[in-house]
Amino acid sequence: MSQKTNDSKTRVISNEDYFAEVQRILREGKEVRIRVKGNSMRPFIQDGDTVLLRAYSGTPLPLGSNILAKDKDKFVFHRFVGKKNGQYILAGDGNLVLREYIEATDIIAIAYLHYPKNNELSIAIHRPWARFRGLGWYYMRLFRRLVIKFKSFTQKN
Repeated sequence: MSQKTNDSKTRVISNEDYFAEVQRILREGKEVRIRVKGNSMRPFIQDGDTVLLRAYSGTPLPLGSNILAKDKDKFVFHRFVGKKNGQYILAGDGNLVLREYIEATDIIAIAYLHYPKNNELSIAIHRPWARFRGLGWYYMRLFRRLVIKFKSFTQKN
């Protein structure tokens, strides 16, 4: 279902309809560029940036890949950080605790290029260095939580 907005060129559609269309295009073998919404992938991918997706073909997924997947009834764009008991573990770069556990059949697409909204250049996020950097940030989660706790403690005193 879509809604008209005050801007005659803009329409708002439901996530279900939007991602159904994204999946249809991917099944046709085409790439899809989507806008990222939210802050769960900060600091590397910001709200409003776009990413170029290619359909996931079932091949081995490189650790650190940024993927679009379905987790229960919602769509998530997060980083693949590991496997446990046959399930893929996903985490947003900006999340300090939350992780999703999904099946291979829940993976929809892999992101290859990142287009920051305030930059004309694209970033190849499927390359080893970009994946390694993201995994390093993930493995620093405990340290990042401690820094935040320390900052909040020192600001209260």
